[in-house]
Amino acid sequence: MYHWILLGIEPTKDKRAIKLAYTQLLKQTPPTEFPEEFKALRKAYDQALEEISKSDDDANDNSASWHDASLKAFQPQLDTDIEDTQDEVFSEPPPSSNHDIDDDKPVEFSTIKTISQLNLALTQLYSDISVRHSLEQWKMLFAAPICWDVNQSNALTVNLLDFFSKHYFLPENIWTFLDTSLSISGSLSISGDDTTRQIAVALSGYIKTLPKRIHDGLVVGISEHVDFKNLQRHLEIRNYIEDKCLYDTLTTEDLENVAEQIGPEFKNDFPLYNYIVKYLWTLNSYSAIKRILEPLTIPQTEEDLLNYQAHAEYKLKNYEAALALYLKQEHNYRVLCTKVMFKYIGLCYLKLNNYEKAYLYLDAKLAAIGDMELEVALITARRGYIRELRADEAKNAIKIATLLYENGRYQDALSITEQYKPIFVEQANYLQALCLCKLHRFEEAYSEFLVFIDLYNQRQLWGWPLVVDLLRYCYDLITYEVLVDTLQEHIASFQDFYKTDFFPGSTKPRCYSEQEMDILELTREDDSVRRPVESLGHTESLQIFALAILYIRDTELVAYADTSVVDDFQRNVLNYIKEIKQLMLYNPRDCLKFLEAAFDQQDFDTCIMLADIAIKGLRAAPQAYYFKGCALLELNQYDTALAAFQQAAHEYNTHPYAVHSLNSAIKCCEALIEQGLPYAQQCKALCQQLQDTKERVDGQ
Repeated sequence: MYHWILLGIEPTKDKRAIKLAYTQLLKQTPPTEFPEEFKALRKAYDQALEEISKSDDDANDNSASWHDASLKAFQPQLDTDIEDTQDEVFSEPPPSSNHDIDDDKPVEFSTIKTISQLNLALTQLYSDISVRHSLEQWKMLFAAPICWDVNQSNALTVNLLDFFSKHYFLPENIWTFLDTSLSISGSLSISGDDTTRQIAVALSGYIKTLPKRIHDGLVVGISEHVDFKNLQRHLEIRNYIEDKCLYDTLTTEDLENVAEQIGPEFKNDFPLYNYIVKYLWTLNSYSAIKRILEPLTIPQTEEDLLNYQAHAEYKLKNYEAALALYLKQEHNYRVLCTKVMFKYIGLCYLKLNNYEKAYLYLDAKLAAIGDMELEVALITARRGYIRELRADEAKNAIKIATLLYENGRYQDALSITEQYKPIFVEQANYLQALCLCKLHRFEEAYSEFLVFIDLYNQRQLWGWPLVVDLLRYCYDLITYEVLVDTLQEHIASFQDFYKTDFFPGSTKPRCYSEQEMDILELTREDDSVRRPVESLGHTESLQIFALAILYIRDTELVAYADTSVVDDFQRNVLNYIKEIKQLMLYNPRDCLKFLEAAFDQQDFDTCIMLADIAIKGLRAAPQAYYFKGCALLELNQYDTALAAFQQAAHEYNTHPYAVHSLNSAIKCCEALIEQGLPYAQQCKALCQQLQDTKERVDGQ
């Protein structure tokens, strides 16, 4: 095809047409002025005559125009295997091979004044592996004198379109430049010339698909010494897979057959392998992924491929092989951060029945919300680890009880704490109180908390972590004496908040022991901290919540003569609550404790926010409906306040606050009637309901 491009005509068997084209170009390329171009032109002329002399068979006539065959219409066959399984063909006819242009001196872009010179330069640049992806080179070519020759502009455009319609395996950034320079997607796509328009439309469609193609159409890491024929074949393989993914479907057999055709010099085209493997993953073709990736030497930088390789081994139940790959990946990741692969390492250990390591790895991984696979695996790992620890139950009593507690087996954990009570007392571990709280035995838990507060005082231990748990679970049981005489001296300020969580009921921070650090191969001090499952900010939020509860309980138990003290406490509480809104979202019942303070301080937005959280999270929340109604009433939102008061009255039933709710509902109706709205009938019904409710309340 190279000689036809140089002659500037379509392939033909007409000798007169060939001679005419040669003669016309010869006038533009005198041998004395353009000796190299003349050589190339003469060579092209001879090759054209030689081609048509070999056979008169019309099958060799490649004069089909672009609109007769689109980008995906034809291709050379890869090999017999693909021919047997695929009907589709590659689209791009190969440009001249290296031996066609080896004898040609590289064209200086600044000297290009003729179409034949331009075609030679285009072919050389397109075929030069070292620079074909260089945007600067293409810009320099398009700055050649011929590109500024107004007299040749139409012929130039047609020639360039023809060239790129046959040679389009270029990356997105170069196509963006070509599209802008030639206005392919613009004016050419609406050209009055049918051929020009159809070529431009087809090319424009191809350009739009580049972001979905392998590495945006870019091939990297290829040696410049690779023969261009081989690169052309490789580009056809890529294009074949891309087109099948974009416009059709592929089977596992298709992809494996194509992967076998990748030449040895292109085994480092990892974007292509990534493309293939991702498609295979959607087909659950784990064995195929293993077969394709196993022979490759994949560098550490290709993290996705290495991960797919390990995941495939795991899916194939080759857990030891998967574990080795995951551990290798984990070591690679440690340059930036640790614990990236801990989930997968833990899953492998779990499958291999190494429960201690499985638990440690899974527990160390920061869980994404809703990662059920991790949560279920962690529970299973704990169970297995507990069974191993029971071999010496007395020695491991605290660890066993802690694991049971973390697994939600509160009654079993409580049994351990009761059976080995002296051990827990010796270690100042109040896990028994937490188990009782989880079992809703709050009075027993409260008594247990007080016992350990005395113990902490005797041993001069820091009691703030214990106070946080006490305030979290037994707020309603705290007496004036306990508040004033005991809790006040253990209150921490913000700067004294603990940054690392503690094991449940323990004074020991949630950190790994030296043995556990060795198991996890952790060396940095920062990695020794075991983060809480909920979130990094959960620990601090719980302490802020404890302070808020403490202030609220203080205002309830202490009769301050100076009401400004109460106001200050309530304002502080509301500031705390706003700061830990995320925590409140997951603790709707606790929102009820702060409704009155929000309303008293006329912070109606916060009052409504807390009420909505409680309403959404609780089966029945009459208090939330009541205070929401009160806040809305103050904001003159009578219709929504009315609905809230009615629901509050319904849920309060025979409680005295049902009467208050109905009285407020009637006020809302009256306000709406004053605005001229038709609420008279509803007001009358509410008055009757109020009378009936009063009778039921009084009759109790």
